[in-house]
Amino acid sequence: MNQTEQNVAVLKRLREMLVRQRERFQAYLALLEAEEGSILHDEAEKLLAQVEIERTIIAEIFTLKKVILPLESLYQSAYPGTENTVPRLKAALETMGEKILAHNARNRQLLKERMESLRREITELRGWPRAASPFAEVVPGLIDITT
Repeated sequence: MNQTEQNVAVLKRLREMLVRQRERFQAYLALLEAEEGSILHDEAEKLLAQVEIERTIIAEIFTLKKVILPLESLYQSAYPGTENTVPRLKAALETMGEKILAHNARNRQLLKERMESLRREITELRGWPRAASPFAEVVPGLIDITT
């Protein structure tokens, strides 16, 4: 395989990996939107399942990043500024990354607010006035032993 064929192979592989990363980012954004709905509608079981899926997607994104980094260095040495599809893909990925961070922060804030609301509800329930139990023993304070 000559140098040109190797360069083309690196370019194709890098593009393929960047496209796969973009797909994972899109899946992550969709999942974050679903998580937001679960938070707003108090669907704890659904949210738990979504968090598990989120962990899987994040792991896949990090794995792809480990593959992409060496390909990028090979790409930069093979195409020093002459190829334009990869920079566009990278720019799109950066934009998606910013959207993911913003959405993730919004979901964390929603969760924080919901947790605080639940804490207040629990505190209010604990402070409810309780009626004396009819089974509680009444302990007399004085005992008359003269009769």
